[in-house]
Amino acid sequence: MSGYESAKREILEWLSEAIQVPVDQIDLDQPLAEVGLDSLDAVHMVATIESIIGQELPEDIIQRVKCLNDMFEMMREKMAAA
Repeated sequence: MSGYESAKREILEWLSEAIQVPVDQIDLDQPLAEVGLDSLDAVHMVATIESIIGQELPEDIIQRVKCLNDMFEMMREKMAAA
């Protein structure tokens, strides 16, 4: 499993616990506003991603991405550039 895939899995497991939805039932194309995260959870998710990948994400990432797949794509790009 690549570093990206491992990081993505870890984030999805965190998210699953945060929103109480099994990983395999999380819709990665669902708008972030509908995923079930409140604003504090969203900030925590970004901090968790940054911790996992060892890089900072843009401060406005939650406003810039439409869905989890968008966030994972941005994360993949940051990891590839490192």
